[in-house]
Amino acid sequence: MSVREDIALDIVQKLSNITSPNVVLVTRNPFTVSDLAATQFPAIFVRTTTEDREDFTQNGLRQGVIEYQIVASVQADSSATSINNNVDTKRNEIIEAISEKLEEDTARNSKALHSEITGVTVDDGTTFPVGQATITYSVQYKYTRGTN
Repeated sequence: MSVREDIALDIVQKLSNITSPNVVLVTRNPFTVSDLAATQFPAIFVRTTTEDREDFTQNGLRQGVIEYQIVASVQADSSATSINNNVDTKRNEIIEAISEKLEEDTARNSKALHSEITGVTVDDGTTFPVGQATITYSVQYKYTRGTN
């Protein structure tokens, strides 16, 4: 298995252990939020995105910085568009929980040199009462050329 795949699996495994809020679904398979039952929230989708690579040494070692997008979906307690809908609060709670869980091991099970959250965006265009946040997570790692 490649190092980049090992890192992706580690991210999914660690995020699956979030208990507050109790994350129900963590997957690398895309899903449509409207197809999820209310009992499947919060739900997290992890995908590998861009990567920058460079030669590290002449003996075949290379270095890469790969980005993962972590898309967290939450559902408000009420579908009423009122002060009590709490979708923004739930979104903030899942962002904080993901941040804390990823900070527990920035070496990604000894596969990474360093990792950090480099951006967070929220999607207010998602069909209410669902809210989403996309976290960009950058991981610096080294590998032997040809082994990915």
